[in-house]
Amino acid sequence: MADAHGIACWAVPLTLEQQADADDWETFRRTERMADHWWWRPGWRPDRHYLTWYLIFHNQALTDHVAGFQRELADLDYLDPVPVDGLHMTVQGVAFADEMPPDQVAALGKAADEQCAGIEPFTLTAGPIAAYPGGTFLRAAPWAPVAELRTRLRAAISTVLGPDRVPDEPARFKPHISVTYCNATPPAAEVIGRLTKLRQRPSIRLPVASVDLLELRRDRHAYRWDIRHHIDFTA
Repeated sequence: MADAHGIACWAVPLTLEQQADADDWETFRRTERMADHWWWRPGWRPDRHYLTWYLIFHNQALTDHVAGFQRELADLDYLDPVPVDGLHMTVQGVAFADEMPPDQVAALGKAADEQCAGIEPFTLTAGPIAAYPGGTFLRAAPWAPVAELRTRLRAAISTVLGPDRVPDEPARFKPHISVTYCNATPPAAEVIGRLTKLRQRPSIRLPVASVDLLELRRDRHAYRWDIRHHIDFTA
């Protein structure tokens, strides 16, 4: 193709992550209503905890970045902001805590240590902001280092629990960091309008140097956890 001056120019192809973001944004732009994120999923109840692998973040740049978006959405009372100490990326679920005795949890930690040996710290790009009916989130890229980590953690789970007990979720793995969760089912138009503008904000770089096995619980409209095993990536 040529520009207005007749000089040949070519569009830069989108990366896999950029194409997924563009496609998913178009899908969300056609969404009519938001959805309540806080419905009780199968097996969950207030007194039941879940073991899962998360990247958890204590990064001031990310905290400030997320807070900026949350301020812009604060008047939408159907969006619950993720607490500063709750910023995370889901990597791989394991099982309900009452299904795994302590010795099995310890064995999982040991197997994960072995599987993750040699993983080096990596850097992600967080952004742009995006949404699905249940809330808003920051895209994360590239996917490859997180996908590799997830593959190794799934292998550790398979070693301890057997291949038939490795959860499939997230079924379509697209690394992201939640910004808000929706607590009602209002029309989606307001969120679409706000995010159309907010998506222009630049992304930030986010270092990743560890992964944690958490015992996760729901506390009203937030996730809370206790760390059951910690793995530092080797420099």
